[in-house]
Amino acid sequence: MTPYRIREATLEDVPGIRELFARAYGAELPEEEWRWKFERNPDGWYGIVAESEGKIVGNFAGWPMSLTVSGRPRLVFSAGDVATDPSARGLSKARNIYGDMAQTFYEKVRERGVPFTFGFPHARAQAISNRLGGTHDFLPVREVQVACETFPSPQADAGYGDFVGEDFDALWISAERHLPNAPVRDSLRTNWRFHARPTRYYRMVWLGSPGRLEAWAALSVVGEKGIVADYLGREADGRDLPGLFSAAAAEARRLGARNLAFWKTPGGPGRRWIDGLPGETHDAGFFFIGRVFEPAAAREFLEHGQFVPSIYDVV
Repeated sequence: MTPYRIREATLEDVPGIRELFARAYGAELPEEEWRWKFERNPDGWYGIVAESEGKIVGNFAGWPMSLTVSGRPRLVFSAGDVATDPSARGLSKARNIYGDMAQTFYEKVRERGVPFTFGFPHARAQAISNRLGGTHDFLPVREVQVACETFPSPQADAGYGDFVGEDFDALWISAERHLPNAPVRDSLRTNWRFHARPTRYYRMVWLGSPGRLEAWAALSVVGEKGIVADYLGREADGRDLPGLFSAAAAEARRLGARNLAFWKTPGGPGRRWIDGLPGETHDAGFFFIGRVFEPAAAREFLEHGQFVPSIYDVV
């Protein structure tokens, strides 16, 4: 049998990884999208490849992000961007190329002190990940969809734009005091996630006066559906969020959406306000899964974290 070896990916592997995606999925991964997601990620990037006879035949990458967990800054990885060359899936009867990449990836990130990883696979990939990668189902992702027309008109201090300025950092510093379990949102990461992405457009919405933001949200609209991809507010009880959501609904409607979707969240000030929205709640159709290295940290985030769509790269 033709041998393969598992190793850490380097930037020199990018052309081979993109060619692998084209062979595996019949569609090319745009170079700018790859470089945005990995090379330009403020939190770095890490991946594992399988190589056979000088050719990249497997890829298992992690999308790193900074979270606060129990009030402490921690680096976690969203594991995904997995591909195996169809011709390589039978390279060895004694080994499994996906399983070898997955186990190497998880062992390496564990050594880096990562408390847990996560991902949002489709049903078939979910079963493979749990069986060969040692992951577990955390919870089903649930959405609340609300008709845009049911929200009140936006208040006078609502603003809209495509990026945030340095005043955003003051909002994050205020918000993180009541978000001990949440993604880190400073101006650098927020503009990278929602402004610099080459293949997706996001609209930002905020409340406040020049130089002082009171609340902020990032909005994605595809067809008649808008989704609040992320949001922050200064108030610990979330009383600034209803006005923010009204501004988001108005902007989503202007962009062609009829409905606005929110993810249900186990924690954060947004929980009570999203739970109280007059919409329909249903399963989004996929699970939040992952590999756990520190059970207490994972349990804390799963039970009390601010759960937002921005942690899923498809949104």
